[in-house]
Amino acid sequence: MTDAKRVRDHFRGALIGTFVGDALGMPLEGQRPRQRKVREMLEARLGCGTYTDDTQLMIGLAEGLLDDPGRLSLGCVAERFAKNYERERGYGGNTRKILEAMRRRTGWREAVAAHLLPGGSYANGAAMRVAPVALAFYPDADAVARAAEAQAEVTGHTHPEGRFGARLQALAVLAALRSGIERYPLDVDSFLSAVSKDAPKEFATRLRWIRRNPKAKPAEAARRLGTTSRASRSVPTALWSFLSAAEDPEETLVRAVNAGGDADTIGAMAGALAGARHGARAFPPRWLDALEDRGKGRTYVLGLGDRLSRVARGQT
Repeated sequence: MTDAKRVRDHFRGALIGTFVGDALGMPLEGQRPRQRKVREMLEARLGCGTYTDDTQLMIGLAEGLLDDPGRLSLGCVAERFAKNYERERGYGGNTRKILEAMRRRTGWREAVAAHLLPGGSYANGAAMRVAPVALAFYPDADAVARAAEAQAEVTGHTHPEGRFGARLQALAVLAALRSGIERYPLDVDSFLSAVSKDAPKEFATRLRWIRRNPKAKPAEAARRLGTTSRASRSVPTALWSFLSAAEDPEETLVRAVNAGGDADTIGAMAGALAGARHGARAFPPRWLDALEDRGKGRTYVLGLGDRLSRVARGQT
């Protein structure tokens, strides 16, 4: 595989990995950690292999970044979010209100201001979609961190936890991407040091636990790290799922989605990490073949990865 093809495959992997983890986890959302692991795509409310708001927002973020290559235009991102919005994908209540206001022609800043939670949302909505930021600004870690936090504003995820969760996930995708493209071994301590600078207490305690317990049992990790929609109780869980099985992308996702709770989002974030490190080709064909492919489906998502890889290589 040529260097350009390898870069493209890893960029594709970060995006399609989000989709795979989202679709695999969606039927398990709200359940308790499972002893008997689910390893296959299941039928659920949206159908087998379909995506939720996690992937739909990831698609919109990628499109917004491609609308104005080399910078983050929050206006472009907001426009894409509103245009793509399909309520049945399972949007959180506050994000739904903001996007529906945008669709009524309310400016995005006004829509956020009208529905902003006190202190901003601390949920994982900005983290679950953030993988395209790591691709668009690859390999500049400072630019990735800034853009990850900034894009959280578009849906009101402006609480320090909401912002840092997006930053942590974006930097983790970047680190996984670099390790895969540059072909170097993944060391847990070095990886965590690269992504955890200035972590708030709620994250810092969980990142320390991951550092000390990379081989813990999945049920214990879920209990210790959390599986709710709060960023500090889901982003670290996705990170642990990846680091505990870093050379096995299938096992990474099996651990992530079977943790229970916010399974689709934990799966989406873990899938982005596994795909960034190993590339799109590393996911089992039975998963990839099951993904919905109408409209902005599997083929379209892979194409977004191709386009972002060209931006990273200085092509447009």
